[in-house]
Amino acid sequence: MYENPTADRLVEMRSVEYAHFSALGTWEYEREPCKICGWHWQTIVPPLLVQWEPSTDVTGDVSWDGPFGYTFVVRQQVAKALNAMHFDCSFLPVEYVKPERKRNTVPFPYRGPRLLWGRCSASVELDMAASAVTLESSCSACGDVRYTFRNKGIVIRPTSWKGQKMFRITTNGRSGATFVTEEARRLLEGARFSNISFSEAGQILQ
Repeated sequence: MYENPTADRLVEMRSVEYAHFSALGTWEYEREPCKICGWHWQTIVPPLLVQWEPSTDVTGDVSWDGPFGYTFVVRQQVAKALNAMHFDCSFLPVEYVKPERKRNTVPFPYRGPRLLWGRCSASVELDMAASAVTLESSCSACGDVRYTFRNKGIVIRPTSWKGQKMFRITTNGRSGATFVTEEARRLLEGARFSNISFSEAGQILQ
């Protein structure tokens, strides 16, 4: 346990060395969109449909949805390592979609190492005032509420954090933006996985 450990956002290394993809679904609709605010109950469910984008034909230990996306897939050995280190993450199946442009992409059909969709299963409440999170909108018809999106300047109180190494933030809604503790960052850096980096996001108070 670290004194006032930092929280770091899990991000792509932004390296042109590794391929990235577009996540095309699969999408599931719980009900019709709200006629007042337009909010939809659209949820992405497995299998994750991956279409490799023109970038390079080299995949990393971790691959990302676009150059700045939050959805990620990992090689099977990475999934096993994260499970062994007790990260709050589930690993789900991936299927591949034929790319529209074949030049400079991962070959289709994909024949590389098995990849799994990594989806963080833990969520944490922010100290909304200290993190400058405010209510952005609220729909009286469907009950949808939206808050300021935060991926930096976050503050987490000890009553909200139960020791999770990896987590998402409740007020970020359905965003896949994923955060790790300082301890978790050090574990991941020690594992030397390719195509993964970290951006300082805030603090977990003790």
